[in-house]
Amino acid sequence: MSKSAILILTQNTVERKIYLKTSLYFLFRNFNARFKYPVIILHQGDYDIDAISEITTSIRKEYRYLVDFKKIDNSDFEVPANIDTDKLNRCLEATPVPYWRNKNYRLMCNFWINHFIKYCDQYDYIMRLDDDSIFEEPINIDIFKMMEEKDHNYMSNLIHVDCSICNYGMKEFFESAVPNKIDKLSELFMEHSLDVGSPHFSKFKKLYHALNNKEYEGNSVNMEMPVMYYNNFFIMKTRIWKTPEITDIINKINENGSVFYCRWGDAPLQTIIMKLYDNNKMTKLDFKYSKRLQRESFKDNDGIYHSYMPSSYSEDSCISKKK
Repeated sequence: MSKSAILILTQNTVERKIYLKTSLYFLFRNFNARFKYPVIILHQGDYDIDAISEITTSIRKEYRYLVDFKKIDNSDFEVPANIDTDKLNRCLEATPVPYWRNKNYRLMCNFWINHFIKYCDQYDYIMRLDDDSIFEEPINIDIFKMMEEKDHNYMSNLIHVDCSICNYGMKEFFESAVPNKIDKLSELFMEHSLDVGSPHFSKFKKLYHALNNKEYEGNSVNMEMPVMYYNNFFIMKTRIWKTPEITDIINKINENGSVFYCRWGDAPLQTIIMKLYDNNKMTKLDFKYSKRLQRESFKDNDGIYHSYMPSSYSEDSCISKKK
């Protein structure tokens, strides 16, 4: 019988602890009180005894034994040696979109591409659930067991498109990295063009200058938006991520550096890698689930609030439900 676990990466801050306690409440209420899988809460060493007690005692007594806390390696959240820090800082300052995020966000993306897998050695399947993501309705089937019985490699929920500016150059990278699968790549990206009439064009030029240390000379740019699963929730067969085919792609991503320079997300990268590996063994589980950006607005560096949530409570942001 296979072994499975749920991984949550978090931080010991007031805000994140509130999110984590809420996420754990709905995880147990809507799934894990019934199926009783171990929950491993990963942290950077900032969870002391008091913080662990605060989280643990917020869980109903008979399920507390399922929750464990594990400190990750210090190196997991260090900028890799091959990254040009001056270039990284120029790119961070460019801020071409409101959700450009900071260095720590990029380190988190890097963690879910490179480092999470070493905490999965004793498990055949793992679920990732972010500390601000919520199971909003009961899941009455053992989804780990379903993964094994149907021999799926990967399962997620919401399908979306990611920002073309944040993922600038990603399609061209994959065309070079896996030239034998170029035909499949056309299904994983949507065209997105910018010209001088778009307010985003001038912002793109700031990023281009930060990346190349020279001005962009054209009056338009053709980019691609990757189609992705939101991987705030996913289930993966862990041995797949260690195959030579996938580790080779990951090494090339690391050499490229765009996870840090642009903001290549772990969600589109993970989706594309898994689809190129074996699209027939990926599946989608439909249930009511939300991540924080579907519930809250956020303030950018200029003090402006942005909202990317659906227009009504009956909707989610899954493009597979849109025409």
